[in-house]
Amino acid sequence: MMTALFIGMLTGITVWWFLVQRLLNKPWTEHGILPGSQDTMSAPRVGLWVFLGMIGSLFLVFMSAYIMRMGHGHGGGMQEWVAVDEPALLWLNTALLVLASVAMQRAQGAAVRNDLAGARTGLAAAGVVTLAFLSGQLWVWEMLASSGQYSVQTPAYTFFILLTAVHGLHLIGGLAVLGSAARRLWRVDPGNVVAVGKLQMSVELCATYWHFLLLVWILLFWLLMAT
Repeated sequence: MMTALFIGMLTGITVWWFLVQRLLNKPWTEHGILPGSQDTMSAPRVGLWVFLGMIGSLFLVFMSAYIMRMGHGHGGGMQEWVAVDEPALLWLNTALLVLASVAMQRAQGAAVRNDLAGARTGLAAAGVVTLAFLSGQLWVWEMLASSGQYSVQTPAYTFFILLTAVHGLHLIGGLAVLGSAARRLWRVDPGNVVAVGKLQMSVELCATYWHFLLLVWILLFWLLMAT
């Protein structure tokens, strides 16, 4: 068990190190001119990577607290650690989030090819499947609550709700940005090269965000299932 936990923490640290190195490489100095634009800065990309670094650090703190609390067990007036029997539905939810990430990647590829119809389809699919994932997570909460085996005083159950809730909130925020990008994508004039270029950037950033949250969820899912 401890070996598995060590591997999980090492994976998380590796992700954090990658994000830090990305920032240290100063991506804002890289030149990447959008079609029809003289802007050589990549401020949106930099902003996203800074935000992802913050999210990664937040989840590393939560995961570390989870492992330390689990290792403490009970005593000193602390509630005994009782592992949560995670429903098998979590596997389906994980598959849904993988599909959402795949749809986002397809949308990005279509946007790069100036296939606006394909980008619209990809974004719509990603949004629908992500909503299905969030609905599935709420269903898992309902299943655990209705089982009568856990309460808010159960540390493992409280951590489960906290971790899945924080992850879900970040996805909801992503959906708001995705919705804004989708609205502009449906209204954009294909002949407006600058507007299309900006939308390509927006879709790329959305795809990166979804891939990152998929990686975070896989780490969380592994941690929850392994303990």
